[in-house]
Amino acid sequence: MPIDTIKHSIHIRRKKNKVVFDNIDRLWDIARGADSAQDILDRLHPWNAPITLKFENVLPILLGIVGIFFIVPVFFAGEHIWTLFSFLFGLGCLLWAYLSYEQDDPLVEVTDYLEKQIIHKKYQLNEFTPPQHIGVTVQPAFFIAHLKQLFPIFNQGSISNDIPYYASTTWQDEDGQQHQVLLFQYHFANEIRVRDKDGNELKVKEVHKNLWGCFVFEVPTQGLAITTYNKKFYYPYSFPWNSSDIQINQKLKFFGTDQMKMAKLLSPAFVLRTADFFRSHEGDLLFHPEKNILCYISPQNLFEISSKAKKINDISTLRGHLRTFKLPYLERLESDLTQFLK
Repeated sequence: MPIDTIKHSIHIRRKKNKVVFDNIDRLWDIARGADSAQDILDRLHPWNAPITLKFENVLPILLGIVGIFFIVPVFFAGEHIWTLFSFLFGLGCLLWAYLSYEQDDPLVEVTDYLEKQIIHKKYQLNEFTPPQHIGVTVQPAFFIAHLKQLFPIFNQGSISNDIPYYASTTWQDEDGQQHQVLLFQYHFANEIRVRDKDGNELKVKEVHKNLWGCFVFEVPTQGLAITTYNKKFYYPYSFPWNSSDIQINQKLKFFGTDQMKMAKLLSPAFVLRTADFFRSHEGDLLFHPEKNILCYISPQNLFEISSKAKKINDISTLRGHLRTFKLPYLERLESDLTQFLK
C-alpha cells in the first residue's frame, strides 16, 4: 500500500537523521572537551558507531516535486473546484517538504568550531588575550588602543580603524629563542565623496578593507620602517635611506627616525636579511623608535585555511580534513620572521 510505503520511508528517514544528529552532538562534546589538536583527531578514530554525517532528504525533495506538480496546473486551468483542491494539496506538500527538510547548518557549525579548536590548539592561539610578556593585568581594549597609537599605519581609515580580532602566541626559533607575538586583523573604512553640479558633497559609498599582521615584543631594533610599496612614511619615520644594491632599492623602501642610528643599523648583513624576508612577503615592517616592539602588516590573510573540504559526509572525511588543513601563510610568516630576528 502507498500509505505503508510512506510510513516506512518516514521511519527510515527519521532513524537515519537521528544518527546524524547524535554524531553532531558527539562532535560538539569532543570539540569542547579535547586538550589538544591530536586529542580531537584521536577521538574521531575509531568511532565505534555509524559514521554518517549526511542528512536523508529524499522524501522532502519528492514532496516538493509533487507539490509543484499539483500547483502549476492551477495557473493554466480555469476556476474549478478541483483546481482549488489541487492548489491546497500542492501547497500542503510544499509546506511539509519545507518543514521536514534538514539543513546542513548544524554540521557546518560544528565543523567550523572543530576547525577553530584545531587552529587554536595547534598554533597555541589565545584569543583576545594580551601576550604574557606584559606581566601585569591590563584591560584588552586599552592594550589594543595603546598598540594602535604606537604605529602610524593604524590610521588608514577616515571612518573607522579597528582591530576586531587578535590572538597572542609564542614563537620559537631553531635555537630555542622565544618571541611573544600578538597576531591581529586590522579593519578600516574610508568614505568616498563627490561633488554634485551645485558643489555640494555627496557620499557615494564606504570602502572597507582588511589587513593582517603581528606585533613581536622585546625586539632590540628601534626606529626603522621598511615597506614593499612605493610610498613615504611620515613622522616619526622621517628620514629615507637607500641601499647600494639597485634591486633592493627597487623592491624595498627604508625610513628611519635618526640618520646616525640608521647608518649603524643598516649593515649589509641586516639589509640582506631584510631582503630575504620580503622575498616571500609584502607589506610594512616597523620598529618602534622607543618601545622594543615590531609591527608587521600586510594584505595576506594569516588565518586563511589551506583547503576546505568540499563535502563532508562522514566522520572519516571530517577527520581527514581536520588532520591535513593548516594555516600556510601564518606558518610561513612564523618561519621567516623568526629567522629574520636571529
